[in-house]
Amino acid sequence: MKKILLPVDGSKTCNLSFEYAKTLAEKFGSEIIIVNVQNINTVVTWGVDSLAYKDNVFDPHKLAEEIIKEASKFFDGTGINVTLKSAIGDPATQILKMAEGENCDVIVMCTHGMSATKRFLLGSVTNKVVHHAHIPVLVVR
Repeated sequence: MKKILLPVDGSKTCNLSFEYAKTLAEKFGSEIIIVNVQNINTVVTWGVDSLAYKDNVFDPHKLAEEIIKEASKFFDGTGINVTLKSAIGDPATQILKMAEGENCDVIVMCTHGMSATKRFLLGSVTNKVVHHAHIPVLVVR
């Protein structure tokens, strides 16, 4: 197990997956790739003023960079090789592409425990990744 993909979204719930990734990396001498994917369509849909977006008030690249830098602090002083990546687009699709493109051996990610109804209506990034990944996915709840 040489590479672990650790998708992060900046939430406290997501931080629970860090310890699992750390344990695996220490045990197998793995590199951890921390990734954040910003879905611009969701942000615009949920009411970000399109004028503000055009004026660069909302910068998805900057937000992603802040999230992955904050997440990487958890691994400071561990000796684990950590790489930071970001992407724009559908989170599940981008996570799957990154896992394949980086030749990752496992994906460690959190779930937010959506209700069955909400998961049915909206889907879940974790659910989509689990069902379409060609490598193991460790889901932390």
